[in-house]
Amino acid sequence: MIKGKSFYGLVAIAASLGSPAFSQSKDPGCIVLKSVAEVEQTVVNAKGEKSTKLVPASTAVPGVEVIWTVTANNICKLPSEKVTINNAVPEHMTYVASSAIGPGSDITYSLDGKTFGTPEQLTVKVDGAQRQARADEYRHIRWVFKNSLQPGAQAFARFRAVLN
Repeated sequence: MIKGKSFYGLVAIAASLGSPAFSQSKDPGCIVLKSVAEVEQTVVNAKGEKSTKLVPASTAVPGVEVIWTVTANNICKLPSEKVTINNAVPEHMTYVASSAIGPGSDITYSLDGKTFGTPEQLTVKVDGAQRQARADEYRHIRWVFKNSLQPGAQAFARFRAVLN
């Protein structure tokens, strides 16, 4: 039986796996996305050496860092141009600063899911004054891949978020 905060974490992760990301492409229908939520686990081999590996995030409690990976696969017979992955930071989670990666992509962030920019471009108004937005205020991440995605090829985007 799952109780309390562990159950809450499981529900939050399960709900987030539904459709946290979507892709835009010049060739609609060619890009198939797969989202995976994982956590780091320390393992010890037969020699007593420790290493870290990623394992599926089946349950989590507040404070646990979840690694989100979105894989984009081109299933068409032609290259896909302007592949863009938009991913919301899951509800009940906080983005971990500087954790977004995506080889070959430009990464921008959004506070509202509509206006995207670099960290330096995002501001919030507090008590009548503008200030630079903090990473924990980001609610969406966008990866724009610089090169076309060839037939059968894949690209990935990844970020970390902590369960509140």
